[in-house]
Amino acid sequence: NLFLNNKTYLEVSMHKFTKILILCFLSFFLTGCVECTLLLDYSKTTSPKLETEFCIEEDTLKKYNMNIKEIKKQITSYDLFKQWEIHDLNKTQKNQKYVGFQLIAPSSFTKEITTLKKKKNQYDLTISIDPSLLDISELNHYKSTLKLLDSSDALQMKVIMPGTITYSNYGKYLNNTLTINLFDVFINQVDLSFHVISKKNHQQLYLYFITLFLLGCLIIYLIFFKIRQKKS
Repeated sequence: NLFLNNKTYLEVSMHKFTKILILCFLSFFLTGCVECTLLLDYSKTTSPKLETEFCIEEDTLKKYNMNIKEIKKQITSYDLFKQWEIHDLNKTQKNQKYVGFQLIAPSSFTKEITTLKKKKNQYDLTISIDPSLLDISELNHYKSTLKLLDSSDALQMKVIMPGTITYSNYGKYLNNTLTINLFDVFINQVDLSFHVISKKNHQQLYLYFITLFLLGCLIIYLIFFKIRQKKS
């Protein structure tokens, strides 16, 4: 019963959180002054990382008399993010100053929403986010606004895989990186469940090791050559 009560509390909390995010940030996304990227890095299969970067133009915050610390405090007050690491971000793009923060998920949460299976040189990744954790039904009221943002890359998810991606049930991929436009996901009410397959080419690994070996031999030869020159 305690578990169910906690789960119900979390679902209600996340529903409110999603609604607040929608209301606060849709207008900002329309102006193009906000960037939000969700990154899932599985390049190191034993220690995957899940992080979110949120940045907003400094001038926009001043215009609306807002403070990035207030936004950060609002987000981290929810139970889901209590165990997440948080770091400040400052960067400059196209002569515009951006401020924001980076949220890094605990490994337990990353493993809870993802499953990676390996068979020989093939990797099979499943990402499945429980709708109770991220209720996007509220977005039905904002479909017309979201369609204006469909071509925007201001809100996206990136997945980095071990090896070269050969299949994904959603998004676009190049080499080892899958990019999903989350506006497109929200507009089409796509289930938050993604399947990605990648393969490691052993021939490329062999070439890599051969190149390293030859470089090592060359360095050793040059060292001995210089030593002989000094002796002579």
